[in-house]
Amino acid sequence: MPARIPLISPESELNAEQRRVLDALLGRRGGRIPGPYRFTLHCPEITELMHPLGELLRLNSGFPLRLSELAIITTARGLDSEYIYNSHSVHALKGGIQQSAVDAMARGERPVFAQADEQAVYDYTKELVENHKISDETYARALKLFDVKGVVELSALIGYYSMVAATILAHAMPVPADAIRLAPRK
Repeated sequence: MPARIPLISPESELNAEQRRVLDALLGRRGGRIPGPYRFTLHCPEITELMHPLGELLRLNSGFPLRLSELAIITTARGLDSEYIYNSHSVHALKGGIQQSAVDAMARGERPVFAQADEQAVYDYTKELVENHKISDETYARALKLFDVKGVVELSALIGYYSMVAATILAHAMPVPADAIRLAPRK
């Protein structure tokens, strides 16, 4: 299925504000436009606010990349966003999440994690995305491991990637033919 609205590229016909925001984005992202911004650049003001927040939450929080990427792919899995799952599972693996956990999530199964902090991030994220609340037990475990600042950052990261997923899903971002397909959740 093609995207529902035009995907912005560097070659797109853009107004001055879109071009200014796109040029800044390309400079910060090594000459490429990440998926959601190919839609949000239709409203450059959104992109200009969204991108720095995403960078902060993903790359400059108190979480190592292993845990932030786990939260991202758990959010993607919970919202059935194959595009985000495929884009970030590679980073989760590079960060140290086990292949077996990534594969189990794609199959819609509960993964087994090597470390307690991974299980805590997974449970916290899964509960918030799928149940729209977090049990007292799961919250207490995350709070003990990550402190107040950590649970605030984790919640914001989940919220940010929920917004990204909404953008990707609403406008039907095409998924590559060789992408991992997410099985129905079990």
